[in-house]
Amino acid sequence: MGLDAAQSRPAQPAPAPAAQAAGPAWQLVCPPAPTPSPTPAPSPAAQPCSLVQNLVAGEQKQRLLTVVLQRTPQAGHNMTIALPHGVYFPAGVSVQVDEGAQKPLVVQTSDQNGAYTGTPVDAALLAAMRAGKTFKIGFTAGNGQRIIVPVTLQDFPTSLAALDKTPLPPTAPAAPAAAAPAPTPPAPRR
Repeated sequence: MGLDAAQSRPAQPAPAPAAQAAGPAWQLVCPPAPTPSPTPAPSPAAQPCSLVQNLVAGEQKQRLLTVVLQRTPQAGHNMTIALPHGVYFPAGVSVQVDEGAQKPLVVQTSDQNGAYTGTPVDAALLAAMRAGKTFKIGFTAGNGQRIIVPVTLQDFPTSLAALDKTPLPPTAPAAPAAAAPAPTPPAPRR
């Protein structure tokens, strides 16, 4: 089907395939603690803990989408949404808590696992998620069909409180200013 055919279809919202969270709705995922080593080695940049909800669909329990919330020193909280293959990029993505206002997002990148979007989470969105029941993620499939995936906010406030108690990764130290080269002494005269 060509791009023109996809754009000419009405974008009627459709419920997502029956999706369910794999395990508890929101899971706190932290990287393993570094193990002491007898030989010093450069350590990779520490990763923050994440609050994750992974939605799966079908009997094969294939991933439909994943929502990842992280706490960062720079932006407070950031959200990344991993979407399935087949998302129509120009239509973008929307997020909405219950019947609140929709927040449009752009699809930022894709790889062999799907497409990705992300956004800083401001205080208003975070408060709405704490008080809400459903976080709706909307996107348009390549065939023009609008799909809305409901993500439960059950136990989100408790999980968010646990995330906010985790340590932040250290911020990268500012690079020291390059020292001005020492003046070269004048060459002796002959």
